[in-house]
Amino acid sequence: MLIVGAGVIGTVYGAHIAAAGNQVSVLSHGRRTGEVAATGLRARDVLGGGRVDADAEVVPDAGGDYDMVLVAVRRDQLAAACAGLAVLAGKPAVVFFGNNPAGRLAIPGDLPGDVYLGFPGVGGVMTGETADYVRIRPQPTTLPAAADPRLTALQTILSDRGFAIQRVTDMDGWLAYHAAFVACVGAALVRCGTDPVRLAADRATLTLMCRAITGAFAGLRADGVTGLPRNLAVLHSPLLRVVAVRYWARTMRSPMGELWFAGHSRHAGAEMRALGDDMAARITDSPALTELLLQPADTSLLSSWPWPVSASSASGGSST
Repeated sequence: MLIVGAGVIGTVYGAHIAAAGNQVSVLSHGRRTGEVAATGLRARDVLGGGRVDADAEVVPDAGGDYDMVLVAVRRDQLAAACAGLAVLAGKPAVVFFGNNPAGRLAIPGDLPGDVYLGFPGVGGVMTGETADYVRIRPQPTTLPAAADPRLTALQTILSDRGFAIQRVTDMDGWLAYHAAFVACVGAALVRCGTDPVRLAADRATLTLMCRAITGAFAGLRADGVTGLPRNLAVLHSPLLRVVAVRYWARTMRSPMGELWFAGHSRHAGAEMRALGDDMAARITDSPALTELLLQPADTSLLSSWPWPVSASSASGGSST
């Protein structure tokens, strides 16, 4: 396997796949892969207490012969990652793990290999050279329901390593709904200085966040998008609004608030901006979503605000 992107996701999955006895290489890119070359892939399960340390070869390009490629990069890094894969040999399974509301349309049609979309079931932060992570119980590692034996082999490897797996028929739709959800949570966090405990105590912002998620889902459904994850559909139905607010308040107060959401929102501003742009352009008939994406009242947060703010709003005029 070739890992493209050695942040939290690439490190966690690469370490576990290598620990299961598979040969894992990591595509060279910047300081982080220099650390991998020196110390290997290190991952620590913050709640479970387990730790995985595995060797991995860092390669200068993607020209080797691989059975599978796991692309674990942020949305704003996707185009560059795809360009680097143009030299792939043979026809590997290329699995993209990350926020990608455009789905297959964001992947070049002439990319070598068989392209699949998926999503990780962990969240976390890099602490030095180690990925501190947690498994996200409500969101198992998501793989497409395609009849490819390499995907079945990956599922078996990860299941044996303790990862819950779900297979999804409509990954394009699933990713669109998930991106809408993440965009809303990220915007709510930024309104609270990316402090999940502060968001947990801010009932008004939590309520706005939940209204915006419901409105975004309704907008996607109206456009004919399928694939909404059932757990999110149930939690964010209008009748369960109070339950959803309480659920997210409890989650944000727990370590999950930081490890599932806040750490990524804090360190992936470009990706959050891109997701917000996508949702703002795609869903224009949800007042709650529009309100959530506007400039926060605290203008000191503008430097980390994940969506563009007009010059007039930054100087005190009305937001657009």
